[in-house]
Amino acid sequence: MINKLYEYAVALRRELHQYPEVGFDLDRTVKLVSGELDKIGIAYTYAYGKGSVVAELGQGKKLIALRADMDALPVEEKIDLPYKSKIPGQMHACGHDSHTAILLAVAKYLKENEKDLACRVRLIFQPSEEGAVSGAKMLVDNGVMDGVEHILCTHCENAMETGNIGICYGDYMAACIPATIRFRGRTAHAALSEFGIDAVAMAVEAYGKMKTMVADEAGQTKYIWSVGRFQGGHVHNVIADLCEMDISFRFYDMEFAKRVEKNVRSICNEIATRYGGSVEIIWNMSTGAVYNDPAIVETFAQTARNAGLNLQPMPQRMSSEDFGWYLTKAPGMIFRFGTRNEKLGCTALAHRNDFCIDEEGMKAAIQAFCTYVMNWQKEI
Repeated sequence: MINKLYEYAVALRRELHQYPEVGFDLDRTVKLVSGELDKIGIAYTYAYGKGSVVAELGQGKKLIALRADMDALPVEEKIDLPYKSKIPGQMHACGHDSHTAILLAVAKYLKENEKDLACRVRLIFQPSEEGAVSGAKMLVDNGVMDGVEHILCTHCENAMETGNIGICYGDYMAACIPATIRFRGRTAHAALSEFGIDAVAMAVEAYGKMKTMVADEAGQTKYIWSVGRFQGGHVHNVIADLCEMDISFRFYDMEFAKRVEKNVRSICNEIATRYGGSVEIIWNMSTGAVYNDPAIVETFAQTARNAGLNLQPMPQRMSSEDFGWYLTKAPGMIFRFGTRNEKLGCTALAHRNDFCIDEEGMKAAIQAFCTYVMNWQKEI
């Protein structure tokens, strides 16, 4: 059974890999997913938002959800695979093609065994996990989690050997705020700087003060405060009237994050006022933290071990995943499936242009999903 599902998933994954699509613009991907659901015989809807497909099967009052992200990245693929991307500048550099193929294989299995299901299973195929605008938030805002008791998803992992399943109890992935700060001043000749308002000077001062402030507020709290872009001015002999910085702020403690935001606004406003300039602060959370519910993880671990799968503990991460939006509505967990194989050259980590996975790892993920659903629903 599992071998046939694996072969099915590999074929789908390779088709998806050749035609990667980005963000919410997933027309070909959505068509493929919908077509497979039609063949399997599972009803679906596009009603939860652009670029999404949501299906449901089973019976009973209890409802769980399984999610797969479908989008690719704006990256030019470097490796010359037989099924290499045919779309210039776009690549499945994070393995979402495998996630989509795995969930379709799970859908196939569950449909074939639907008569034995005592629960309903909602299958969520999500756009824009990688995008600046979260596909998960769109789906959640549109009600995709209504009635869901808990939710699971998976992600490939090139830091873990093929065949292994990785789990983490409790806090697993950080919340993320991608902040933009724009200082505005007034241009002047470099030799007549007293007639200008130096936006770069304001931003430089704010940079240092904010970095110190965040460290002081954090204490022992884990966080990331990384300025990925700092840009101002155009030529050497004109005082800059605009300077911008983009910040990646990652954390687990929401109260800490609130204090940081308050202090950032205070620091930047004070500097802008003192210089006679102005400041604009864009501060929006792209996703909350991923907290793997310990009870769900334990049930998942038991069913995986009973299926003969090899489990490995996964460390807490400061990277983010918009799966956190689903967890604002119901508990859940994300698990990893190993895809590292040095002999095949599958060692590069996600988001690199030479990223590739050992597809054999998909087999364990399919088995983990299927055994979890079939065994969990026996308890209800």
